[in-house]
Amino acid sequence: MTGDELSNVLASGTETALRRSEYLFEQGDPAINLFLVLEGWAQVTRDERDGSQTLIATFHKGDSLAEAAAFLGKAYPVSAQAMTDLRVLSINGAMLMDIMQKNREVLAQSLASVYHKLHDLVNDVEWLKARTIRERLAKFLLDQIDTPGQEAEVRLPFSKSLIAAKIGTSPQQLSRTFIELQTFGVQIKGDVAMIDDRQALRELILKT
Repeated sequence: MTGDELSNVLASGTETALRRSEYLFEQGDPAINLFLVLEGWAQVTRDERDGSQTLIATFHKGDSLAEAAAFLGKAYPVSAQAMTDLRVLSINGAMLMDIMQKNREVLAQSLASVYHKLHDLVNDVEWLKARTIRERLAKFLLDQIDTPGQEAEVRLPFSKSLIAAKIGTSPQQLSRTFIELQTFGVQIKGDVAMIDDRQALRELILKT
């Protein structure tokens, strides 16, 4: 995609701000736009026949979502909801598809991106199934660190109930697991995790 084409795509987008718990789109809505997360966190869930919800994935700054649905122009197969205050750029899928069809390189890159995202999602599910709750939580905490050094303070990006859903456990088990991680230098104060030894968490994950 040329610089001019990219500029036109971004310029055509509409910035939207949502408060926590508001829906960006709901399962079954017409899939018109794809979205680029500018700030905050969003979760994608699927409504099941028994009335329950399954957490599919979470997205944060720099991530894109709903590309495949917007390209196909059918209906969103999932719902997207703000986990925190959220800002996104909405981009029309039909317009982007038109650019892609005129440029095979862009089309190939876009299809590869969708493939890799699906592949990463499958890998994440397989990784979670093979790991203990303690290992899952350790990896989640490590993923939030963006500073060098062994010590770190991490502000939990969303509620503990949503963290529990993301790593596939209950809020009660999550609380017990935070206590278990004290042995590895993790202390929780409100919504902040204080990590004394990042390497200890890495080694916990690498043991299996």
